[in-house]
Amino acid sequence: MTNKETPIPAIPAGSVAPSTATAVTGGPTAAIPASPNPASGIGTTAAGATPSLGRGTTGSSGTNGGATGGPTGGCGTARRGRLEAYGIGLLLGLLMVAWLLPAEVLSGQGGLWRSAGVDLSQNLSGHLAYQSGPWHWPLLVSGNLFPPHGLSIAMTDSNPLLSLVARIVVAPLAGHPVNLFGAWIALCWLLQPVAAIYAVRGFTPPALPRGRALAIAAAAAAMALLWPTLLHRLGHTNLLAHFCLLAALGLAARALRDGTPLRFWPGFALLAATILIHPYLFLFAGAVLAAPMLRALPTGWRGLLRPGATFLAMLVLPVLLHRLLSGTSGGADRGYGFYSMNLLSPVWPQVSGLFGADLPVLDATGGQYEGFNYLGAGTLLLVLLALTLGWRSGWLRGWRRWAPLLAVLASLTAVAVTPRLYAGPWLILPLPAWPWDQVFGIVRASGRVFWPVGYALLLGAIALLGARLPLRALAPALALAVALQAADAAPLLGETRSRLAQGDAGLAPLPALPPGTTLLRTALACPATAADTTLAERLRLAAVQQGAALAEIRASRQPRWFNCESALTDALETPLAPGETRLLLGPAIALLRPAALGPGATCARQPGSGADAVFCATTPYLPGAPLPATAPLPRLGEAPVLASSWKPDAQGLPWSEGPRATLLFTTAAPRLRLTLDGIGRRPGEARDITLRIQDAAPVTLSLPDLQPTEILLPIPDPTRPVRVAIDIFRPIDPTRRALPAPVERAGVRLRAISGAD
Repeated sequence: MTNKETPIPAIPAGSVAPSTATAVTGGPTAAIPASPNPASGIGTTAAGATPSLGRGTTGSSGTNGGATGGPTGGCGTARRGRLEAYGIGLLLGLLMVAWLLPAEVLSGQGGLWRSAGVDLSQNLSGHLAYQSGPWHWPLLVSGNLFPPHGLSIAMTDSNPLLSLVARIVVAPLAGHPVNLFGAWIALCWLLQPVAAIYAVRGFTPPALPRGRALAIAAAAAAMALLWPTLLHRLGHTNLLAHFCLLAALGLAARALRDGTPLRFWPGFALLAATILIHPYLFLFAGAVLAAPMLRALPTGWRGLLRPGATFLAMLVLPVLLHRLLSGTSGGADRGYGFYSMNLLSPVWPQVSGLFGADLPVLDATGGQYEGFNYLGAGTLLLVLLALTLGWRSGWLRGWRRWAPLLAVLASLTAVAVTPRLYAGPWLILPLPAWPWDQVFGIVRASGRVFWPVGYALLLGAIALLGARLPLRALAPALALAVALQAADAAPLLGETRSRLAQGDAGLAPLPALPPGTTLLRTALACPATAADTTLAERLRLAAVQQGAALAEIRASRQPRWFNCESALTDALETPLAPGETRLLLGPAIALLRPAALGPGATCARQPGSGADAVFCATTPYLPGAPLPATAPLPRLGEAPVLASSWKPDAQGLPWSEGPRATLLFTTAAPRLRLTLDGIGRRPGEARDITLRIQDAAPVTLSLPDLQPTEILLPIPDPTRPVRVAIDIFRPIDPTRRALPAPVERAGVRLRAISGAD
């Protein structure tokens, strides 16, 4: 390979390439003579100005660009250049996959999958549960989660796109559910360098000389594989798809560079795929693709109409598709601002091979680990070099072409670091959460919003240096940056490789589920400890792997009808179904009334599981230490019958606490008489409740505010334990009405309960 190159042409955005290369210098175009330094590839105008980074000839590679042997290279040369560049990326991706992923991880059987933590267990449970059982509508709903209602696997972050492939294609061929997440991780690492090359080629002139184009491609591919934020994301397998963000940057950059409209079908296909992988990727990619539309803002609403309509359709159609397939779009959740990015995170070394592997992630809120965005020493070197040389040499004069993208990136950065802006441990800007949490609440982990910004900084620096530095200086500079990035990312690389091979560290052995388990129901305290939550998710995954359904599962957005208190009381107070196993964890164990689980139920503590765990089932033999006998259920009229979520006031009248309150007792009476006061949300407003006795159909009642209402209910089977569940939608804080209540979330007040003939 020779260092002699043809000067790089540049022409005004949106124009047609003439036969003689031209440059934009802020005024009229001028012919660019050959550079005095043939190896530099940098042309100068007659006035001595450096041309802006612009569009090259279109005759050799079209508007999408391609590496050619020079500005007059033919289509064959351009095609060969593209193949060489993407071939480098593919080769580096294959090498990384071979080095990172053991065969047992690729097959979805061993390594990480034998010892998966809480998030991976949740994702994999939904993925495997979806592949068995009948189809439902909407199509992404699995009947094996929350039966009989079902739950969309989009809410368990189970990669709906991958799960659809597994259910439609792979599982029928294999004859059983198959874990495709190993192949997914390999695909993410394989496409990461290829997408980085696609993106960086959008930031560079299409007609770069071959040697220069290959150097840029190799550097972009290697740096993308060594990206600290990507290495930090193994716990969220769907979010490893950073190649989607790189593809969005590539599409937007081509449209801005060439002065052409953003193409609808590639943009739509990318956004449709990302929303079915993870909604965060959809939001970030959609924001990047908004940049070409913003270019039309100075032209007024008429000029904005067509690009705006195209972008709106590109954005809305994938949302409608997701809603159609999933039945829900999730929605906002609490946490915006808590999971933000620290302002110093991109530049301050964290988990660094050069500055200290023990340097912690900057976290001033307790949740800023989600905002880990350290760029790495190699990227910082490239950005610093590009800014320094670009400013001193006038290379940055063409920045206006990229102004729409810069505006988008600045906005994403603002979302990532607000509303409470921290620099290290210091609070710099204490903005109130409202109203920003109402606007950006859907992006709960807002620190992730910086991901496209980090990639844009890397790609922009490589593109600027790659198009302007002499090749004899460019190659060593890029090689040094890659070496620094690799050394800096070494601890994260080692941790990722170790975790893939061995799984999450510190996880205790799982107790074996009772044989014949077809349904697992879990009793967790509200709220549960991290240890209890982890064990619950791991045992749920084990149950799904044995073919059982899950009565409940941790979800990114729980169904509107679900609440923790209801799930807890159902697990503690209802009879066991055939084949059902109950898992009780931590403080929930002390609330258990074994007699409520029905005849033949036995409960045993499971030692050595890393948390206090109890299995209850109707199997003849249940491993573990049997729980000691407890007192029988109280008899109505002879002992208190309050079960869950009641507190008495000064007069001794019980008030309900939270969205569910229950009564549990035995009686021979055929009917039950209840006297309840409703606690309305406002004075005089009726309180709607749903009341269910044993397994009878629920009854919806409207109770007058603070007035006694007598309710007479038939008892379906007086020979069994009687359980009355009262569900309250949106209980209120009684202090808002100046009510002297002993609870913080009130719904009803119990005045009397008795049997009736």
